Amino acid sequence: MSSRYRSAIVYAALSCPWCAPAWADCVSDCDAATYCDSEMHASGECADKLGACYQRECGRVRYGAIAYDAESGAYGWSNELYDAPAAEARALANCREHSEACKIVYDFWNSCAALAADADHRYAIGRADTRQQAEAEAIAACRQETGTSCDVEVWSCTGQ
Repeated sequence: MSSRYRSAIVYAALSCPWCAPAWADCVSDCDAATYCDSEMHASGECADKLGACYQRECGRVRYGAIAYDAESGAYGWSNELYDAPAAEARALANCREHSEACKIVYDFWNSCAALAADADHRYAIGRADTRQQAEAEAIAACRQETGTSCDVEVWSCTGQ
């Protein structure tokens, strides 16, 4: 079990001591029931499957955020966190490894979000139930806003 999921169990135990055994059981059940190979991890498919299982079995809200610097095009993201401030802090920290001017541009929960931008770093956000849908929405919104070709710069999904 990864440290991220162990942290979730500790958090559950501290905030709801009577819930921790049930939370630990649902995480263990999802981990045991979800097959993931290295390609699935790299593509995000594993995170999607685990997130869906956790949401279904554990019923917890998962938060994510996207940070972006429209000057440089630097970005950061977070997912699977248990509150919005933690999700924002992680996304900003990841983005600020590349630019100090990063700002949170989008928060989301139990869904997917994507940021698409044009060559001048003008951007739009898409949010949907799947990565593919969020990316398509972001590209369409970016093209509509900018009138130019846009590419997905960053995406993230949380438990759904």
